[in-house]
Amino acid sequence: MSFYRTYRPQTIEELDTKAVRDYVLSLLKKDKSTLPHAYVLTGPKGIGKTTTARLIAKIFNCVRPIKSGEPCGTCDQCTAIAKGQHMDVLEIDAASNTGVDNIRELRDSISLTPGSGAYKIYIIDEVHMLSTGAFNALLKTLEEPPAHAIFILATTDQQKVPATIISRCVRLQFQKAEKQDIQRALERIIATEKISIEPDALSLIVNSADGSYRDAVKNLEQSALADEKITQEHVSETLSLSDSSIVHEYLAAVKEKNAPKGLKILNDLQISGTDIKIFISSCLSYLEIEFVHQALNKTNTLELTQIINTLISAYGNLRISPIPLLPLEIATIEICNLPTTPVLPTKNTPPHTPSVLKEKATAPKEAESQKNESEQHIKSEENDLLTIDTFSECWKDFIEAMKEYNHSISGVLRSTRPKSVTKDTVVIEAFYPFHKEKLSVAPVREALALTIKKLFGTKVNVEIVLGKK
Repeated sequence: MSFYRTYRPQTIEELDTKAVRDYVLSLLKKDKSTLPHAYVLTGPKGIGKTTTARLIAKIFNCVRPIKSGEPCGTCDQCTAIAKGQHMDVLEIDAASNTGVDNIRELRDSISLTPGSGAYKIYIIDEVHMLSTGAFNALLKTLEEPPAHAIFILATTDQQKVPATIISRCVRLQFQKAEKQDIQRALERIIATEKISIEPDALSLIVNSADGSYRDAVKNLEQSALADEKITQEHVSETLSLSDSSIVHEYLAAVKEKNAPKGLKILNDLQISGTDIKIFISSCLSYLEIEFVHQALNKTNTLELTQIINTLISAYGNLRISPIPLLPLEIATIEICNLPTTPVLPTKNTPPHTPSVLKEKATAPKEAESQKNESEQHIKSEENDLLTIDTFSECWKDFIEAMKEYNHSISGVLRSTRPKSVTKDTVVIEAFYPFHKEKLSVAPVREALALTIKKLFGTKVNVEIVLGKK
């Protein structure tokens, strides 16, 4: 029998998620006749929703509960539920029983009294897969259930479950498991099975599970098939995981705009059989940490945002591409062709000013006395450089400067015009919905604002409006 089935929690205390464990324990303090008749368990895959549903079924049907009220785990009712063989505990896969007729059959059987237990338990897995008609039929059943019927719904996508269904259930929210909780669960199995494993290899298995107990246990079992000690290299090879050094090497290559090197790394990954989906996920994990660090330090995140969005797009295209590596190869070329992000002027580097502005800015500066003016007055003079007139006069300079960011955006700007300039906002008027949509995305508006800052030394927000010629 697989590790996951062998080591599935059979008691409430063995549940690894504390919030769920505490709620299930609270059920023991109440009389069964007063307990809710419907529950919905929501959360990601592989974190114990079905296991918890079976434990709730044991609470209702155990004939020899221990002093705390917890199921004994040894009576005929508990053992049958644990094996999935209890005649009054029906586990239904909504993914393969989506129609209204399936729910109507279930509704017709509910009126029958339990055969061996005190309650009939209906566990409906992936309930969000039911059709609209099936949900309507289920709703009628939930509204007026017989006293002996208990419903436990499980879903990985709560948003697809009608609010009318959710409102009639007690909701238990499952979160992705913490890494330390997954590691403790694996360490119990390792000790029982007497598995020899390196600490780094165990950490790699924990990280590869992405918060799923089931995936973690499955990966441990797969890695343990070999008789020798489990090493980090063995886990990477067995699970087709990405070596962190390769991830760093690839990201360094694309940031340096070295497309040949990036493509060679991808080719080597394909030859070695590395899972491209996992590789992209590993890249995004590192980029997420870097992005948060840059954002907290108020560093420009425009280029990093573009890289992240390009990789996310490649990840989404993997499932529809006939060539698995192609989406990531395209993403690599796109990232390497991204222009360098415009750099904000530093305190020691005055902003570049177009020749037209230099003439306007020089006169008032020459008229100033040699005595120091107040900082507020100097700042006012700098802000006065950006007006609708000066911006219009320097419009061609602005379009040319935007080529550093993106040639196509610069081309789109040629079909637009400046509309207004206020103290902190520049409005650009586009005449085609497509142009407005392209210029309105956050990274482009940020680049427009950065270029204005570079030219005029003024920090502004940029808005795009649709106008008529």
